[in-house]
Amino acid sequence: MEEPPVLCLAIVGRDGGLLFFRSFRRSVPPDADDLELQLLLHSSLDQVEAQLQHVAQALQKGEAKSFDPYLGILSPALFDAEDCNIYGYVAATRIKVLAIVRDGACQKRRDEEAILRSMLRQLNLLYIDAATNPFYNGLGKA
Repeated sequence: MEEPPVLCLAIVGRDGGLLFFRSFRRSVPPDADDLELQLLLHSSLDQVEAQLQHVAQALQKGEAKSFDPYLGILSPALFDAEDCNIYGYVAATRIKVLAIVRDGACQKRRDEEAILRSMLRQLNLLYIDAATNPFYNGLGKA
C-alpha cells in the first residue's frame, strides 16, 4: 500500500506546545512513527523563529512592506530513508501550522508550493473556527 504524500499535520501553540497532531501514515501499529514525526516538527520550530526574526528586521528597515504568513519549506528532513520537506504557516497570533510532505509530491515545485500554501491557510482558518467556538473544548490528539 502506497503512503500518502502528506505524512502529518500539526498545529503548534505560540509557546511551542503541540495543540494538534495527525499522522497519515499507514504503518502498523498506527502510532509507531508518530514520535519521530513530532521530533521532526519540533526541530523545525527554530527555523520558524529565525524566519520570523528576519522578517521583523526587514519590516523595521523598510525592506519589506508586509508579512506573508506562509513560510514555505522550513527544512528538509529524512524519514524512513525518504526525503521529506517541512512546510510552515504562522498566524498573526503566532500559532504555527506545520506539515511534513514527501519530496516530489507534485511534478513541479511551484505546484507543490501553491497547494501547500492553500492547505496550510485553510487549516489555520479551521483552527480559528474551532478555537473561537465557545462550545468546543479541545482540538483532539496531541
